[in-house]
Amino acid sequence: MNLPPPDLSRLIDARRTTSEQVDSAVFRRAAARGELDRLRRSIYREPLPSLSELKGKEFHAETRRRYLEQAISVGLTHSGRVIFAGETALAIHGFPLLGGVPSRVELLEPPASGRRRVSDTTVHFDEFREQDVQPWGEFFVTTPARTLADAAKWLPRAKAVSALDFALNADRAEPRQRAVQAEVLDALAASAAVRNRVAAQAAVDFANGASGSVGESVSRVLMDAFGFPVPQLQVRHAARPGGRRWYFTDFEWPEFGLIGEFDGLVKLRQAEFRNGRDAVQVVIDEKLREDFLRSGIRDFVRWDWSYLREPLRLRTLLVAHGLPASRGPRHLGRPW
Repeated sequence: MNLPPPDLSRLIDARRTTSEQVDSAVFRRAAARGELDRLRRSIYREPLPSLSELKGKEFHAETRRRYLEQAISVGLTHSGRVIFAGETALAIHGFPLLGGVPSRVELLEPPASGRRRVSDTTVHFDEFREQDVQPWGEFFVTTPARTLADAAKWLPRAKAVSALDFALNADRAEPRQRAVQAEVLDALAASAAVRNRVAAQAAVDFANGASGSVGESVSRVLMDAFGFPVPQLQVRHAARPGGRRWYFTDFEWPEFGLIGEFDGLVKLRQAEFRNGRDAVQVVIDEKLREDFLRSGIRDFVRWDWSYLREPLRLRTLLVAHGLPASRGPRHLGRPW
């Protein structure tokens, strides 16, 4: 399935619009007066409202759009074939961007290309197969499999695993975003770069399509770092009579009688999780669900993003609920 084409609707390319009546100096003067924003030489955009006015999904969609416009402006002003890669490719494909959009645009070039580095871009010089890239309008972008392989090499483990888990989950990823581990490993093998290859392969092997959210993926990465027992994911339980048919748990350790849930409060904040219910009814239903699940298990533990930003808090929490950690406390900063 093809990628949606680049959205150039808000961009002004002075080189493509200039004529005898309007020359590029007009755009430069407009930018100097604050009537246009200059993204790159000859590429402009009308001033946009502050992001502080946006929240939730609107905020994330707009920040991603502005970043892609930055990437497009790089592509429009580069000569030759432009191949977007790394986190820029993640953004183009619509993969999760843990920690928000990056600040730089990333490109892929063959080792002997001789392309000079530019201050606001990161150019990765590496081998790739033609099957590792696909068209994106007049540009190119690494395929999902190659993008994920590069993420496993270049990004912190939590960022890479959150994207890998997403691509492996057919309920979360669209068909054009999906990849299987064998495809990612093949793309990794095609790369000539050896730096971080062992860690990259380990990240691909660790990925699990049963993970239901970015927060669950980061939780798994931290559990592994501390040496906690490997949890079962999205375990299915018959629901209480009169309700839905099944309950699913984020994490479960049957041998320790423990269920773990990440950020259950999201069900109160986001309409798509409410199924038409108000917040009060969601609280009641969630209490009934937890009571029903507790009837067959010893303990229930919940955490949210604040625990992932301070990993030692998550370790302390899980140990307090009876999970053994094979690796002792150590300083771990925010994992992305």
